Amino acid sequence: MWGQISKIADRLDANFGDDGSGRDDQSSQISASAEPSERSDTIPSHGEVEDDDGWGEDDDFGEDFDFDEEEEVLCSGIGRKTSETENPSLSEIEPAVSGASTPATETAYQPKETTKLEQQDDIEPQKAHVPPPPPPPPPLPPSLKIPPPPPPPPPPLPQTPDASNMGTIITVSAPGKALVAGGYLVLEQPNPGLVLAASGCRFHTSITFRPPHTSQVSTVIGASINAAWSSIPLDIYSPQFDKVFSYYLSYSMNGDQNVPESVLELQPRKAPHEPNKFVERSLLLSLGYLRQSLGPKAFHERLHPMNSNGGRVALAIKLRADNDFYSQIAALKDRGLDLTPSNLAALEPFLPCPKDATGKLVVNKTGMGSSAALVTSLVGALLTFFGAISISEPTDDGVKQQEGLRLAHNLAQISHCYAQGKVGSGFDVSAAVYGSHVYTRFSKTIIHPFLESLSSANEGEALQLTGTLSRDLVRLVDDSDRAWDCTVHPVALPPGLELLMADVCGGSESPSMARKILDWKRSKRRTGFMDDYYWKDLKRVNAKIARLLTTTFKEQTFLDGLERDGPVILSTRTAEQWKKPMPSSWHEFEGSSWDVALKLLDLRMSILEARQNLKGMGNAASVPVEPDEQSLLANETMKLPGVVAAGVPGAGGYDALFVVYVEGPRTNDGSSDHVRDSICSLWKRISEENSATTVCPLSVRASGIDSGLRASDV
Repeated sequence: MWGQISKIADRLDANFGDDGSGRDDQSSQISASAEPSERSDTIPSHGEVEDDDGWGEDDDFGEDFDFDEEEEVLCSGIGRKTSETENPSLSEIEPAVSGASTPATETAYQPKETTKLEQQDDIEPQKAHVPPPPPPPPPLPPSLKIPPPPPPPPPPLPQTPDASNMGTIITVSAPGKALVAGGYLVLEQPNPGLVLAASGCRFHTSITFRPPHTSQVSTVIGASINAAWSSIPLDIYSPQFDKVFSYYLSYSMNGDQNVPESVLELQPRKAPHEPNKFVERSLLLSLGYLRQSLGPKAFHERLHPMNSNGGRVALAIKLRADNDFYSQIAALKDRGLDLTPSNLAALEPFLPCPKDATGKLVVNKTGMGSSAALVTSLVGALLTFFGAISISEPTDDGVKQQEGLRLAHNLAQISHCYAQGKVGSGFDVSAAVYGSHVYTRFSKTIIHPFLESLSSANEGEALQLTGTLSRDLVRLVDDSDRAWDCTVHPVALPPGLELLMADVCGGSESPSMARKILDWKRSKRRTGFMDDYYWKDLKRVNAKIARLLTTTFKEQTFLDGLERDGPVILSTRTAEQWKKPMPSSWHEFEGSSWDVALKLLDLRMSILEARQNLKGMGNAASVPVEPDEQSLLANETMKLPGVVAAGVPGAGGYDALFVVYVEGPRTNDGSSDHVRDSICSLWKRISEENSATTVCPLSVRASGIDSGLRASDV
């Protein structure tokens, strides 16, 4: 008997490691045991009754979940209390923790079929009434001694979560961004754009298996589209938007790669259904790519965990966004808190979007690129869950990780363009994958023909991929002929420089603004005394900004001088004072505080020149690229000590402002500094003096290199 118990203990040690916790802390994998399964789409699980959308019956989601930073954002709901909505915790999407009891009336699924012997070995030994061990036998003669058993194998090393373990939860996150140079010009090759990824502003996608979502109010309308196909329920949980989207994923098990007929389809499972193009189209392309690249059989095996009682499970995906993606001005005011980064950072994570008096969601975005971060994290999570890429544990040379990022980038770019209905520049998706960098766009012709064919094949409510489109998609994503010609040069603000973003109450519609600017450029190319007057100047100055960040600010003398004199000298003086000789603890000019200040002034003047050209171009095209209100706010901010430059990011408009500044002495237990505090105080005073303007500093900072798509433990 003791030999049997020892065998069981060895098996448990091999499965769960030495600590007995059942969890590997160095992995993004969260191990869990079986979750109660659901027998019908019409019977609520666990005896609970949910309404037709899974969270609340008065919600109006619609296009508010568009997540497109280019959508018009209206300043509404300020000062109104946030509606209390049901916000399921992560545990609601997770399978039950290993060892938790399962109700007798419910069934639990197993990740694989086991033999009788395996099932017997997996039974946990009973701790009660264990008989004492028998007395040891008399020692054997030396010639008959049995050799000692080999030592138990060491615990498994941390690794990328294995998608074949159907009890795991995989979470992948992608950052938001701020385009500080290259607005509008980045739409055309080979113009560069300087994009900084945001630390503390990430979109998280978690994937696992759990019983299908049920509702007593909604009507089940989906069914397997083709009886000969395989299908699985698919549920998308969005607690911040008080929604659950339910679908059926159906796919052919045939391996034909070049057929005009559909081989994979995604259709709503419940009515009423409110479509979300960024979610649905990313799902269609990601799952279509996985089926084609893995093969139908391997795709099916990874998608269908076995259930001991034949019950059905759903592929469950949970979407969560850090608070800085959406305006939290109302949440802070409702709590009686000042609009400061520290108060914003102290709010509960993943706050639900507020609702107005009619129950409609109020979505005020901050311009941090939520749609690109959503799509990228969703694509990356699906590829990781199915084992198609590895992004959390790079190999010694990093080749495997970089290959995974490349595939995720290509598929996310295609998905985002398909959701937007146009081929954009792609800088926001690139930042979500690679973090902060200098970017030049890919040629539109790489994916435009595929998107046209895809759009013509999907005109109804159900989305589908044909065998031909699936084959073309894999060829585009894998890019064996290296047709993708975008460039990525990693960059980071040097230590001692920091980024501060502002959520400004207002709104702008980037798609129409971009269209108007490009229409103006095509129809009125002659402005002033030369062709493309603003465009040419912006090309030159944007290239200079990129060169300063990638070359000048990497020189060791500059880095040493900024570290030495930045907090005590540069942060206490205004830019006007930087122009004059100042004290320095360094005995040579190169690397002195004045040398560092002059190089910072070079960046300041370049950003100012870019602002002047963008504002002039906007005025010529009747587009508020930098409205007068934003000009006033940026100019007042640039008068403060330690501030290098301020401006409107990306396509401009009313909703955001960026500031690059020299960090001052630390304050607030190290979470802030004197310069950051003075900027926030100025914005608070402006908001109090002008009731039409509310400026709320975000808690984000600039991320460094390698801050893009990654596995997450959230």
